[in-house]
Formats: sequence, structure tokens, C-alpha cells
Amino acid sequence: MTSPILPAVERAGPAQRRFEDAARAAGMDPADRWVEGYAAYEWDHLRLALEAYGIAVAGRDVLELGCNAGGSSVVLAALGARLSAVDVDPVMPPIAAANLERHGFSGDIRLAEAGGALPFAGQSFDLILANSVLEYVEPPLLDATIAELHRLLRPGGRLFICGTASRLALRERHSGRWLVNLLPTVIDRWTGKPLQRGLSPWRLARTISDRFVQASGSGSWLKARRAIHGRITLPIRAYAMLGRKAGWLAPYIELSLRKL
Repeated sequence: MTSPILPAVERAGPAQRRFEDAARAAGMDPADRWVEGYAAYEWDHLRLALEAYGIAVAGRDVLELGCNAGGSSVVLAALGARLSAVDVDPVMPPIAAANLERHGFSGDIRLAEAGGALPFAGQSFDLILANSVLEYVEPPLLDATIAELHRLLRPGGRLFICGTASRLALRERHSGRWLVNLLPTVIDRWTGKPLQRGLSPWRLARTISDRFVQASGSGSWLKARRAIHGRITLPIRAYAMLGRKAGWLAPYIELSLRKL
């Protein structure tokens, strides 16, 4: 059985121009690898992770929380999802919608309020994807955000958290700053310059308690690492030895959760 291929982009068409215009309006370089190249990156990462965890999206109602430029949204649509997506940054939905369109797809892309109710009826989705987004949620809003995701999932639905920088890492995974995760947030109030930090796995654990249960353990986590990276390094083997805690304690939090 051959692997699916990400549809090519018609780079001279009107959808491409809308994508480039929306990106520039947001102050972004359309040619940046995390803008134009984001979908291709996630095709080689998110797609393989979903397969490793046995998460099928074809024909299912899927919500992406924090769609950004639409890289993951394109992958979900290409795999056959009935796609909806939200972002709290008003510049992102137009970019994501145009990114989908230039790949030949569409979706229900909406602006959302941070920590507020999402604009969908309860139990609307079979799967919610939170890819590299929960670390950006203000800590006081995390519980309300997880509660809202629980509301939107159907009974037994899945919440897949991936690419989420952990506060346990000595080097913050997105900014690349060393030791910033060790600094208390009170420093931000003193300096007036909020520092980017990872998400505390313990804080996340408190928010999912009595709402979600872990659906997959170290086997899926290790399978995803092998599929994405092609080899298993000693650090990866060490994390895999943690068993079901591997996805909690690795530098990137990665969890497949099932709604209770």
C-alpha cells in the first residue's frame, strides 16, 4: 500500500496570491519555512504521529485548536477530515483558510477568544488536535480551555496533544533559550517582558483530571519517534523506558487522551 502524497500547490493561482497577501498583511514572510513550508513539515511529522497512535481522521469531525498558518489543518484535510479550526490571533484564520485553498481544500476557520467559549455546539467533534499550542495558553486560562475542549468532544472522543514544549526542558523548545523554564513568572512582572516558557506537565495533569484518560502509552510514543526520525537515539530510548509517562516527561509533551 503506497503512502498518501500531500497535494501540490498551484503557485501562480489566485489562492496562492491570497495566501501571500494574508501572510504579508500579518507581517510574515510567505516563503518562510514555518509559513509556506509548514504543511510539508507537518506532513512528515503530524501525519506520522497520528498513524503511530492509531488516530484515524478520514470522514471524522476534527477541530484544530490554534491553527496558526494552517500547516496542520492542511494535513488533516488531506487525510479526509471534516475540518474546523480556530485561532485567537485575528491575522491567522485568513492565512490558514488561504493555505487550505491553495492545496485544494476548505474548512470552517474561525477566530476565537482566549479562554472563552469556542463557537461550536457541544459534542461537535470526534477529535481535537492541539499541536504546539497549549504552551501559549496563559496559565490561568488553561483549565477553562481544557474544559471547553471536553465540552466539544463527543463521548469517547480523542484529544491529541503534540509538539507542546515542556517546562521540564532545560532549553525552551520554541525560542531556543536556555534555562528560561526555570525562571519564575514573577520575573516577567518585574521586567515587563514576558518570557516564553513551556507547559508544566503537572499543571496539564490537573486540568485533565476527571475529564480525560490517557489512551496510548510508550509503545505509540516510541513508534511515532521511529516513524518521524527513522532511528531511535539513546535519549529517545531513555524516555521510552518511562512507559506511559514518556509523553508527559519528554521535551515535547505528546499525549493521546480519550474523553471520559
